[in-house]
Formats: sequence, structure tokens, C-alpha cells
Amino acid sequence: MKTIFFLNQKYSRFFLILLIFVLNSCSSDSKNENTNPSVTRRSFNMGFTPWPFAATLAAQNEIYSFIDDNADLIAIHLDGGVPWPEALTPNNFDNYGSGVKNEINGITSRLTSLTNKEIYLGVSPFNGLRDDKALYWNTSTNESNPSPWDTYDFDNNFLVSAYANYVDEVIKKINPKYVNYAIEINEYYHNVPADRTKLQYFYINVYTILKNKYPDIIFMTSFTMSSPGSVKMQETADLFLHLKDYLDMTGISIYPYAFFSHSDKGDPANLPNNWLSQISSIAPGKPYFIAETGFVGESLSIPAFGLNVTSDENKQRAYLLKLFQEANNLDVEGIVWFSPYDFDDLWSSSLNDDLSLVWRDTGLKDGNQVSRAALQLWNEWLSYIFL
Repeated sequence: MKTIFFLNQKYSRFFLILLIFVLNSCSSDSKNENTNPSVTRRSFNMGFTPWPFAATLAAQNEIYSFIDDNADLIAIHLDGGVPWPEALTPNNFDNYGSGVKNEINGITSRLTSLTNKEIYLGVSPFNGLRDDKALYWNTSTNESNPSPWDTYDFDNNFLVSAYANYVDEVIKKINPKYVNYAIEINEYYHNVPADRTKLQYFYINVYTILKNKYPDIIFMTSFTMSSPGSVKMQETADLFLHLKDYLDMTGISIYPYAFFSHSDKGDPANLPNNWLSQISSIAPGKPYFIAETGFVGESLSIPAFGLNVTSDENKQRAYLLKLFQEANNLDVEGIVWFSPYDFDDLWSSSLNDDLSLVWRDTGLKDGNQVSRAALQLWNEWLSYIFL
């Protein structure tokens, strides 16, 4: 059986990659360290995506084993297209393309090997650039949309029904507690302002269909976070006013070393005071879930993007500590650190592009699979009582 993994696409960035395998707290006082005995609780589940560090079965096995040992949540992130025509018919999974079936069946099989893990599912109706609807997922990801699907907009009832049916099929397979039905929705809102009314029609109807069928599942959309007060954050606050009745929780996607605008972004000491807490003003009245985050454990230079970040494993650890403390203060319900290991091998063998470099070195283990300082901190917090 084949397993297909996807590289998450971000903002105007991160293209999706197809890999085929043979098998598949605490106190608000920032001075409180993880070793402070008063820090005994966490508000959040802690997890990772099974993003591999190499294109090998051994790497796949290692990542799932790592998640089993170092998390109480696993994040399944499907961002490589939608089987639009097949999904228009309800309960039609057996007729989906081989790529879709192999990936989802492979995930289902892998999940049975894990012990007592909550499941977060993230699905995207958008393409990788977040400026159009998702492409076609058939035998492979991101195929061209067939006619007439290439002409449908987000206010088309066929598009709405097909997408809701597709998410329904994945839910039936993996039984998630949390479902993000529109990954990084504010990026599309920002990129295609002319489509905002059509987008509203889409999310109102998709949420209504899914929530009526699964009243106990926690549904969310996620917002990418940038510098407090930025145009994108102002737009996100506007979007939330229209969206708030169609989500049970607010998802957060945050990589401040890359997508904030403050100076010396590789040092978490320079983060704006409200770098994370700004969400309580942007999207008030809902619980929060950090659906994606990470921080580089070494310096990063990408001249093509004008990105030059000086960091190391101690600064990565400092970010993680800030993240945990701020998340506890906000009663965040989940944190997903996207990449468990640096993916140097995967980058060298399969990616080799500037864009994926942004996330390559965000693992809690480095490119040689050696633990960074942040992993010990992660596991100390994992041992705290989850409330």
C-alpha cells in the first residue's frame, strides 16, 4: 500500500510535495521557568504532524514512534487538493482516486498503532498560494481541475456539497476530535478581496452541513498570525466578525521568526508583547487552538526572500517556553509543533528549494536526529497535568 505525504503550503509560499512510500502555565510571569514547581498544569494537548525527515519507510516509522512517545495529540494535515467530482456523490470514497484512498487509508492504519492520542484534522479548500480554490486530488495531488470544476466559484452549490462530502469521508475514517475545515482562511480573504461574499457563502454552508451531522466535533478555521496591528491582522478581525457563528474554536498558524516584521526575529526576547495574545482582540469569545507553529533551531538565510534570521537551539527553546506560558494564559486547547525533526535529508533529496528552507530546521531534533534543548522542555510540559 502506498502512503502519500504532503508538504504544507503557506501564505504565498510552500508548494505541496508528493512522496510515495512502500508502506505506509502556568503563571503569567515570564520569569517562571519550566522547572518551577508551581508550574504543574497545562491547558493544551501537545502534538505534531507526521511530517517525515527523509523519503524512507524508516523515517516514516520513526516519526510515528516519536509522536507516540512524545505527544498526546496527532495532527493530520491534508492540503494537497480535493477530489471534487468524486466527492459530489455522498458516501463515494471507494470511487475516489488511488492517491486519495491510499493516503487516507494509510493514515487510518497508522493511527491504530498510536496510544491514547487526540486527533486534529486540518483540511484546505484553497490552493497552496491561498488565492484560488484547491486543485484536484486524484492519483496525485494538485492536478488541474477538470471541467466544469475549473469554473466553479466558492458560492457554487456543487463546490460546497463536494467539499462537505469530502471532509465527511475523512472524518468517518479517522474520527477526529478537532476539524479545521478551512486552513488559513484569512490568507484567501486577504489575497482575493473580490471573493469575500462568495467565501462567506461557502463557509456558512460547509459549517452548517458538517456541524449538523457531527454536533460533538469541534470545528474551526485557522488564521495565520503576523505582526500586531498589521493590515492582515486588521482584515482578520473583520473576517472574524462574519465568521464567528460558523466556528466553535479559533485556529492559529504562527511562525514569528519568518512572518512577523520586528527586528532580530531569531531572538524570541524581541517578540512584541502581544505577539500571541493579540488573538483575543482579533477573535474574542472563542477558545483557541494553535494548529501550526515552529521556530528554527539554527540560523536561517534565504536571500531570495530577504530573510536572515540568527538563531540556535537555545533561542528555539526560549520560543517554546514563551509559547507554553502564553498559551496557558489564553487557555489554548491544543498546540501543534508542525515538524518533529529537521528535514535536511528530505530537502536535499526531494525539495531543494528556497521556500521549504523556511521550515526545514524547525524540528525538536536536528538534521542528524539529535535532540535539541527544546525537546526536554517539551517533555517536561507534556508531563504536567492537562486541565
